[in-house]
Amino acid sequence: MLIPVVATLGALVPTVFYVTFVWWLDRYEKEPLWLLTLSFLWGAIPAAIFSVLVELALDIPIAALGSDTLIANLASVSLSAPVVEESAKGMALIGLVVVFRREFDDVLDGIVYGAMIGFGFAFTENLFGYFIPILTEQGIRAGLMNIFMRAIVFGLNHAFWTAITGAAVGYARLARGRARRLLAPFLGWAGAVLAHGIHNTGAILLEQTYCLSLGVSLLVDWGGVLLLMMIAALVLRKESHWIERGLQEEVRQGALSPEEFELLRSAGRRMWVRWQAWGQGGRVAYREVGRYYETATELAFTKQHLRSLGNESGNLAEVVRLRQTLATRRASAWPWLWPSRT
Repeated sequence: MLIPVVATLGALVPTVFYVTFVWWLDRYEKEPLWLLTLSFLWGAIPAAIFSVLVELALDIPIAALGSDTLIANLASVSLSAPVVEESAKGMALIGLVVVFRREFDDVLDGIVYGAMIGFGFAFTENLFGYFIPILTEQGIRAGLMNIFMRAIVFGLNHAFWTAITGAAVGYARLARGRARRLLAPFLGWAGAVLAHGIHNTGAILLEQTYCLSLGVSLLVDWGGVLLLMMIAALVLRKESHWIERGLQEEVRQGALSPEEFELLRSAGRRMWVRWQAWGQGGRVAYREVGRYYETATELAFTKQHLRSLGNESGNLAEVVRLRQTLATRRASAWPWLWPSRT
């Protein structure tokens, strides 16, 4: 009874922490929780099952090389597994940008959705592929060390790899030209496979060159995570400019006040005012202010899409609809934005 509990907690607790961090990272327009959950579940169930079945099938011809040889292990773990797993996870990203196009705005959204898919995959792989078997066969001490290495030291790996693909899909979302739209996701997937393969190669060679292999894996994995965080920060700055440019016109037309404009362009002030609303009016106030933020941001982003892509998928009509919705949600949120004026 103890082993399943330890294994589940070892997989779940770091995952909750990492998922919360990535969710927080998307400062201006939070993605729908149901779609983030769907992304996580894709990685945890269909992608994981598909990967296991395909890798087992591919291991049959690879085993002909000699199941215990270094070459066979490298072919299976460093080549086959990265290609299969990143393809299984990447399919969801393509589906998201095709089916839920309006929820997929830019590179940051790609990073967020890719990370969620990766977290789901890692949760299932860690729990059933490593934690339970190692705890059962080698005991608590070995199991806890494995949990520490896989869930904490390398806990962001699958999220990082799939986020590379996601960032590329997000770039393609706003790219001009058919060639860029088609090439970018492929290059992102190739980068994810390469980073995944380097890590797995380090794991295979760990017994022969412990310090070197571990160092290379840490450098590639954590270096890549830091690079993605830098990209996310740059995209956040770009999103801030989109909001400023998109909402300045609404101020000129009288749909928003200059004070609202200053509020909406600052992620920090948004958070502060929303928590103040919670203290004054509870969940209702918190929700109304959040819906007002969301609509204003969607309006600014859709106007950016209109500038970049023209009237693709009815962007012009969507701008008109969002302006009308913003007026309604502004009226509902107003008492909680400026309580001293009501």
